Amino acid sequence: MNCKEARRYLNLFLDSELDPKTNLEISEHLSSCEECNTRFEQEERLEKSLVSILKEGKDSKAEETWEGVISRFNHQVEPKEGIRLGFQPLWRYLVPATATAAVIGIVIILTMYSRQEPKELTVAAQKCHLEYMTNKIVPTIESISPGEVSGYFSGKFTFPVTVSEIQDIKSHHIKLFGGKVCHLNGVSVAYVMYHCCNAPVSVFILSVKDVGNFSDMKRYIAGDRILFKNERGISFVAVPTKQNTFVCVVADHDTELLRWIADNFAKT
Repeated sequence: MNCKEARRYLNLFLDSELDPKTNLEISEHLSSCEECNTRFEQEERLEKSLVSILKEGKDSKAEETWEGVISRFNHQVEPKEGIRLGFQPLWRYLVPATATAAVIGIVIILTMYSRQEPKELTVAAQKCHLEYMTNKIVPTIESISPGEVSGYFSGKFTFPVTVSEIQDIKSHHIKLFGGKVCHLNGVSVAYVMYHCCNAPVSVFILSVKDVGNFSDMKRYIAGDRILFKNERGISFVAVPTKQNTFVCVVADHDTELLRWIADNFAKT
């Protein structure tokens, strides 16, 4: 199950309304996809917040729960023999309901903004790299063997992922650390992790067909042009390969080293 399918069923998954097979598939996807799991946790927190708001007792801002408001409203407008309908007191109940609705609206808007995913590959990749640097992300397979890491990625993508030994450049010793399936802006990518001079190096491999999901990459798909970006000391290099894929390298190193690593993948 991919990210798009999983997110389509998140609400039903949250409400336990899916069949066992689909429920299991989503559970497995959430355990391997950090972005979807984060979105699920946001959905869960939002639902709990709404339930908490609706269940609040009387206070100065929200005098009634939704059920109380509806009940009193129905009672107020119900015709009684010999008595005109009295709408004057309704404002006492509509105001708290409006206030509650406003609170819910604010919660939803804030949640939507917090869910916004980075639309630029440079931003998404650098964010993932920073999590690797702070040990928030660890490799699914930890190995210094290119063959083992390549084997782990085999069959997981529609494009080939070949991890090879990268020769040292100048005084820089580049050591393979492992790999995992990662998701950037909902796109599944092969994430190969290295260390160089005791500093993490991230390599992301994705299909050329998927680069259109990122606004910055649309401007750099022509020819063999390489995209450079440096932000807060973190450098980013992207280059197309001969396998209809794009290789993106992120690290706290100079661009010469990043280009060396990217070129090694581009040649395989």
